[in-house]
Amino acid sequence: MFTKLVALCRPQSVQYLLALIAGLLLPFAFAPAAFYPLAIVAPALLLWLWLKASPKQAFWLGFTFGIGFFGLGVSWVYISIHVFGNTAPLLAAFITALFIIILALYPAMQGYLLTRFFPENSFSKFYLVFPGGWVLLEWLRSWIASGFPWLLLGASQTNSFLKGYAPVIGEFGISFLVVLCSALLVSIFIYGWRVSHRILLAFAAIWIIGGVLTQIHWTKAKGLPLTVTLVQGDVPQQLKWTPDFLKPTLERYTKLSTPYWNTDLIVWPEAAIPDLLNNVQDFITDLRTQAAEHYTTFIIGVPVAEGFNYYNAMLLLHENKQQLYYKRHLVPFGEYLPFERWLRGLIGFFNIPMSNFSAGSMQQPLLQFNNIFIAPFICYEIAYQQEVLPELPQANILVTISNDAWFGHSFASAQHLQIGQLRALETGRYHLFTSNSGMTAIIDPQGNIQASLPPYQIAVLTGKVKSMVGATPLVWMGGKPILIIIGLLVILAYRLQRKSVKQFMQHTD
Repeated sequence: MFTKLVALCRPQSVQYLLALIAGLLLPFAFAPAAFYPLAIVAPALLLWLWLKASPKQAFWLGFTFGIGFFGLGVSWVYISIHVFGNTAPLLAAFITALFIIILALYPAMQGYLLTRFFPENSFSKFYLVFPGGWVLLEWLRSWIASGFPWLLLGASQTNSFLKGYAPVIGEFGISFLVVLCSALLVSIFIYGWRVSHRILLAFAAIWIIGGVLTQIHWTKAKGLPLTVTLVQGDVPQQLKWTPDFLKPTLERYTKLSTPYWNTDLIVWPEAAIPDLLNNVQDFITDLRTQAAEHYTTFIIGVPVAEGFNYYNAMLLLHENKQQLYYKRHLVPFGEYLPFERWLRGLIGFFNIPMSNFSAGSMQQPLLQFNNIFIAPFICYEIAYQQEVLPELPQANILVTISNDAWFGHSFASAQHLQIGQLRALETGRYHLFTSNSGMTAIIDPQGNIQASLPPYQIAVLTGKVKSMVGATPLVWMGGKPILIIIGLLVILAYRLQRKSVKQFMQHTD
């Protein structure tokens, strides 16, 4: 059966078309479509195309797959560059295309390495190297050049039984299992139905164990529930940083918050105050006084200046105290400009508002009120598992504030929220996710969206959350051991492959 299928797809143009289609399908495994089976089907189709390809062909098949995957999956980058970066359409399209091409090199690299060093189909190639190599390249993509940990396969499974593995092996571990399932699917076509029962048994076991794990609660609640209010101001990005719109913005957030003075915590999104903290001290003093009178705590996004440095910050107001958190992981070109000396002023995109921030210290205390510790994250930071896990188990609640208005009416916000769901799963914590234009939601420790607001509307979300204590297995061991184990499995597979080839050559001689 497999031979017939390969024969039908022998023309290279058909193979590249299938690779492109597979790549275009994969983004629909993620939010907002969230049809998670596609996370298995798309890599399976790519592997099937690689099996009869030369290393060079596998490279270009992987590249074509990557163009489809990232070309659709992160197409929203164009909106921030063109619409809000004031960059000409052709130039914005060129920059976006360049970004997508760089990302497409990752699956291209995997295709080349897989077919170059593992030309023969074997157990280790299918079940160790293919899923292991995929994960290691996801990790590399999330680390190199500041990292882009977006559309990692593990994040696509927040609504499937595989989410049960999140508190145990985390996002990269789930990615491994997803791609392993892809390899099992391809195995049916290669080895036929005579071994399909074993393959199906292994496939079912992965999902059944995941389903069982979803029933385990690794953390527990402490104390009384907290009432929380998340304010979604939906301030137009085009007007947000104009001086004339500062007063209407402050009035909007104040008016939206006033009916909820009886709640324990009120959260405003990233840069809800679009001016430096030093310039709005009278407003902050008045807000802090009212908050103290009503025993309410505020968390507000506001930029801060210290000397010649500017920080994208989160401000906590509690009684007569205030505490600041400075964003640690800045977005290149969005919040700081690499090679600023040469690029600043070159095109409009390099002059977007507040694009000269400094990074905060990697070691900052958690935000705290009423013996409750909050792990703070601003926008993009929540995507970095390695920056979230160290805050646990001390933190009782996760809070992310963002401003996804930069990406317009695209699916970037839904993708971002899904990453927030995964972090809640991995840590066993409630997650308050507040955005200027959406998505705004309360996520429970099982990764479920407890309540949410419709995007692109002025609205307020209220609900109850619990202060959580304890640690998931992933929190205790961290994310590195999973990556080390996967790396060792790939090395072991390579050594076994070389040993097998050497024995074959000796037998032939």
